[in-house]
Amino acid sequence: MYKIKTSNKLFVIFFSLILLTAIISTAAASDWTQFQSDEVNSAFGPGPAVKAEPEILWYQHTSASGDNGINVPPVIAGDLVYTYTTNGSVWAFKKHNGELVWRSKTPGGSALQSSTPAYGDEKLFVASNGGDIFAFDALSGEELWRKHVTESNFECPITYFDHRIYIGDGLKGGFGAKYYYCYDDEGQLLWKYANDNSAGFIWNGASVIGDHIIYSTHEGNLVSLNRETGDLTDKIDLGSSDIAFSKEDPGMFRSSVAYQDGYIYTTSERGQEQGYVWKIRFEDGNFINDGWCVRNGFSTSTPAVHDGKVYVGQGEHGYTGHLTCLDESNGDILWSYFVDAGVKSSPALAVENEINYIYFTGAESDGSLYCLEEDGALAWEYNPPEDDGYILQGAAISDGKIYFGTDDGYLYCIQEKVPEGWEQFHKDTRNTGYSPSDAPDTNNVLWISEDIGAVKGSSPVIADNKVYVNCGDHVRSLDQYTGEFRANHSNGSIKYNSIASPAYNDGNVWCGLPESVNSGTTVADGKRFEGEWDGNYYCFDENTGEQIWNFSAEGNAQATPAYDNERVYFTTWVYGQTYGGNVYCVDANTGELVWNQSEIVYNSCSSPTIYGDVVYLTTYNFYGEGEIYALDKNNGSILWKKEIHPTDSTPAVAYGNVYVTGGCYGYSDLQTYCFDADTGELKWETKTEDGIGGWLCSVAIADEKLFVGTAFETDDDYTGLNGTCALDAFTGELIWNSPYGGSSPAIADEMVFTIADGKVYAFSEESTTDDEANVESPGFGLSFATFAFLASSIFIARRKRK
Repeated sequence: MYKIKTSNKLFVIFFSLILLTAIISTAAASDWTQFQSDEVNSAFGPGPAVKAEPEILWYQHTSASGDNGINVPPVIAGDLVYTYTTNGSVWAFKKHNGELVWRSKTPGGSALQSSTPAYGDEKLFVASNGGDIFAFDALSGEELWRKHVTESNFECPITYFDHRIYIGDGLKGGFGAKYYYCYDDEGQLLWKYANDNSAGFIWNGASVIGDHIIYSTHEGNLVSLNRETGDLTDKIDLGSSDIAFSKEDPGMFRSSVAYQDGYIYTTSERGQEQGYVWKIRFEDGNFINDGWCVRNGFSTSTPAVHDGKVYVGQGEHGYTGHLTCLDESNGDILWSYFVDAGVKSSPALAVENEINYIYFTGAESDGSLYCLEEDGALAWEYNPPEDDGYILQGAAISDGKIYFGTDDGYLYCIQEKVPEGWEQFHKDTRNTGYSPSDAPDTNNVLWISEDIGAVKGSSPVIADNKVYVNCGDHVRSLDQYTGEFRANHSNGSIKYNSIASPAYNDGNVWCGLPESVNSGTTVADGKRFEGEWDGNYYCFDENTGEQIWNFSAEGNAQATPAYDNERVYFTTWVYGQTYGGNVYCVDANTGELVWNQSEIVYNSCSSPTIYGDVVYLTTYNFYGEGEIYALDKNNGSILWKKEIHPTDSTPAVAYGNVYVTGGCYGYSDLQTYCFDADTGELKWETKTEDGIGGWLCSVAIADEKLFVGTAFETDDDYTGLNGTCALDAFTGELIWNSPYGGSSPAIADEMVFTIADGKVYAFSEESTTDDEANVESPGFGLSFATFAFLASSIFIARRKRK
């Protein structure tokens, strides 16, 4: 059984208020704010895909007695995930750790709760089985208003758009006039439209398209209404012979309508095994006699459409089922994946490396969540441990994580399995800087090594219960738990005072090439990737050392390459010039150029970081501010850029954010920043007077904490180090600080490692025998001038690492 770690941090009231305010403000690009993500049911989740073996990040049980099942997909906004349970409870959890933020209750619980809530305008809207609509403050859970709308019930998703709520009557009460309603987000009825002789709406959610909303009725009518007035614009009967692709008996319609590129898509069911998938042109509020209809089995699944393909589920509970991929142009079946359960859920999509990943659930007890690649191959199947619950609906996607619930009342958050250890610079081949480990809540120092000549500014790596450190002439290893010296290994890296970090793989250790400057080794897919100062990047066979290719880039090279999906990414800059950075993407097998981004304004001295389909990097400007960039990984185009203090810092990415430090003591302020990884919106920054960060500090992230080294300039060295900080990853508030260490930290096995003064420092939650190890640095909140003085030589001359 997986458990949620309970933090032992003590929060003062003021800090708690800051944290609560920071949890959520407005919807972000990675949000999943309603059924199938948005108002057109696109089912698309931006950000990285969970494409390999998954693991539980956290789970929560919404009822100890098992009578509080989850039948709808979660809703995600900001840093919160919301779920609605069968007994009418509404729950809000922190999406990154599952901590309960608030819980509320609505009347009218039911054995089946099929109305998915919606988020908008910092409110959560919930439609109960008792016929009421509620609005809750999304941050606090305070009930803002409730309206009793109908003597029927609600069984279809809420659609929210432009401060308006759209929903239809449920099946309660049988045939008759069943209404579709429009309320504003303050609870005022704007209009209602009578659908005569209808059973009602179960899972029949609407899409908002331009000035209209469209939905299907249980009986097979497609309805288009003016979304402002509720007036009928168009209606067609899919069982009518007037429609070229109609069916005499289309069956029942119990799915929402999805829209993309001028067409709507929906499904129907007939009996237990028959049903159809429909594509119909929609233009200016009218249904056009253009499209197709194919028989594809019983379906309550809302189609997901992307890149010329339509993904849809088939199968009733108690029967076998399929997830089918259709050609969007003509409805031909491209492939169908069989599961031993009905697929009543609606698929969710994520794209990474230009590959579609499709997520869906099987409707059975002890059901599973499945991930397919776009060719129909199974990427993985996940069956929740110790949970026999029925999984009715599908999943929601946000920030590289998948959320889903079961009928046993469990809400799960799973992510792609993150390997333990910290075996390369900035953790892994993508330089993400994130560890799944827990991390110390206090500044206890477990051990301090002897002076082993550890290169200031370099970062250690942790593997095989050892800490590997660049010591110039050699890489040296220490015992991870005692700090005792173990062995000398390969040559270190000292060219121009290089601060390269080692890399470990399968018992072997490397630390760049003899002519490397800061460019450590990246090991991936049986290959080593390394750069030299003269601008050449190389690929070697990991086992034989044979050169496979070399790439001559413009300028000087000092990045530790990033590797992902058989491509390698690195940067160059031109020594002695203020302008002219480059970012390259090359084929990892051949060294052939895939793309080059040459519009980087200043000196791109940092290593790149890969997260999902985005490359992050920073720049140094000798005469002003630097920048952080987000580039499209597939073509190098600039997605966004933001001004920061000049830096060589390699960005770290976690929790939907990108973190970076900047500034050089005596030349610019030292600060640490947190940006939204999708949009570049600044979420927080440390205060300039605190002096946290520095141009050589690449942060490390674990356990919702950010570990930052701090640095200053001396008269004979540009890598003076001045301690280590732990910050709250969501607010930037200081958790602890220490005068020890200061180089880019590494994290593994609940320990933090950093370098200063030729020594390695290990922080751990365990008590230390050295009382002085718990002394807090007197410098934070004061100027670091207390600890350092300005360099007397010209700063630019030192950039060549002489």
